[in-house]
Amino acid sequence: MTRYNKFASWIYSVWRDPVRRAVLVTAVLTVATLVLLAGPPYFSTASQPQTFSDPVIALEFVQDLEEVRLILSDTPSQDRETMRIKTYIDYGFIASYSGLSVALALLLARRGGWRMAVAIIGGVCGVAAGLFDTFENRAILAILDVPLRDTTANMLNAIRGPSLAKWMLFGVAVFALLIPWIRVKKT
Repeated sequence: MTRYNKFASWIYSVWRDPVRRAVLVTAVLTVATLVLLAGPPYFSTASQPQTFSDPVIALEFVQDLEEVRLILSDTPSQDRETMRIKTYIDYGFIASYSGLSVALALLLARRGGWRMAVAIIGGVCGVAAGLFDTFENRAILAILDVPLRDTTANMLNAIRGPSLAKWMLFGVAVFALLIPWIRVKKT
């Protein structure tokens, strides 16, 4: 059997099963939105985040107005518009990774036993991460039209709090949904 036939056979077997099809489709959508997030528009060279090299992640953990100024400049700026576009694309990423976590949880739950509990934890944490990511995006969009002098500490906390929750929940979801699939060779 040629490689092409093996691949076609695998695709056919995946496509017949609705849960495996959902995993495949949401995984492709997740990768596609990641590619969109990494692509244009790009931040200008004026954007100089101090904590993370990526301005989007740096804004998620911003501590004070000086950091906001280094990432976005004052209003209006090209970097603020770039952040707005990236934030809107992130909504698609949220939908795709939340869907992927549910699909992987369903696939894992089929294996029964302790994996069912792990699947529930992973699926719930993946969806909860998406919910907090949505709160974070709304808070980011709220500061994009506000001049630096009018940006308050509460506005920055509205970004940072959900961001911390999102990353913790996302880590638990990835751990819960992927660890049961890893097989260790016994020597």
